[in-house]
Amino acid sequence: MMDSEVTTVGLSEEADDLLDQLKELEIFAEKLDGYRFAISFAVASGVLPSEIGKRKTLFNVGSLDPGQLIRTSIEAVYPDEIASASVYRVAERLADWGVRELHALASNGQLDFVKILESVEDASSQ
Repeated sequence: MMDSEVTTVGLSEEADDLLDQLKELEIFAEKLDGYRFAISFAVASGVLPSEIGKRKTLFNVGSLDPGQLIRTSIEAVYPDEIASASVYRVAERLADWGVRELHALASNGQLDFVKILESVEDASSQ
């Protein structure tokens, strides 16, 4: 699928509900902020989640990635994956995983952004 054909991104129904909860808990001011952070968290965690199946459309690609920084990051980190899948479909998979992980941390009282950033920094220096 060509990226020029992908104009919207989304999440699974379950992950969308979890993202709503993260917003209600005021962890993120807007769902779009949480979506972007979830992608970044997943990339920094070094995961490549499987397909999410049925998805709920949430955002226009132009709103999500106006400067194409997400696109550029995914192209750099996942070159083999984007050979057969749209960059923004990969972004959806990353966002879905990231939202689930962030919600799990929040549910356990362990969502600490400083610790998350420190752990990513430690992992990248190894």
